[in-house]
Amino acid sequence: MKYKLIASDMDGTLVNSKSELTERTKQAIRDTVSSGVLFVTATGRPLCNIEIVNSLFDEDMPFIIFNGSAAYMGKSKKPLFEKYLEFELAVQAFEFGQKLGVTQIIWTGPRLWTNRICGESEQYRAFSTTPTLGAVTNLEHIKDEVTGISKVLWIADPKLIKEYQKNMSKHFKSSLNCYSSMPHFLEFVSRDASKGTALLQIGSLFGIDKSEMIAVGDSYNDISMLECAGFSVAMNNAPDDIKAICDYVTSSNDDDGVAAVIEKFL
Repeated sequence: MKYKLIASDMDGTLVNSKSELTERTKQAIRDTVSSGVLFVTATGRPLCNIEIVNSLFDEDMPFIIFNGSAAYMGKSKKPLFEKYLEFELAVQAFEFGQKLGVTQIIWTGPRLWTNRICGESEQYRAFSTTPTLGAVTNLEHIKDEVTGISKVLWIADPKLIKEYQKNMSKHFKSSLNCYSSMPHFLEFVSRDASKGTALLQIGSLFGIDKSEMIAVGDSYNDISMLECAGFSVAMNNAPDDIKAICDYVTSSNDDDGVAAVIEKFL
């Protein structure tokens, strides 16, 4: 099979535990793009926080952001699609978070909000390279200021996140997508938003069938993408149940796992 597209998660997959791209990985990405393969980065990060990958390309490559809530071309910033969370569902998720006392992050397109300015929210702001952080304790107060809510994110201890995910998934059922993108994050996005649906839409736009795609990931928010690609790859640092659903397990993100996939299969 000649693969025409490789999609990779970012944190825990493409970048190492220091959030760095190694020289081997950079070269592998450049080589595969030079050979005509489409490289798609699929991340929970916002568009402003993907330059570490985007800077590698001379070409305009697609980026899936906010865990599938939107996709943009990296160089031109051309929007491919955007799926906002239903406002009333966003309010429900936010109110649950307020009752639990967790730090919350709200993305409204490129703008970032939080329920409280604290160490956790400031650390997230710095990680996302967003210059400003607005404070809001009632989402109704910003309803008329924003086009839509891309996602609501809770920050808490990993053990609590597992419990919260179980309870919230049971409560919301199929009305929205709720999953943990990192051990201390729980994210709420549109039910129509996932890395998998976003990847298929990009495939349709570029005339690439899912059988011609490789997807690489390490966590539960990658499952939809791994399941829809023709060939699925789990990182060695992924949980065992993620590895079990994949066709292949590569080395860890600290051992150039994505580069190893490109070198072996592309």
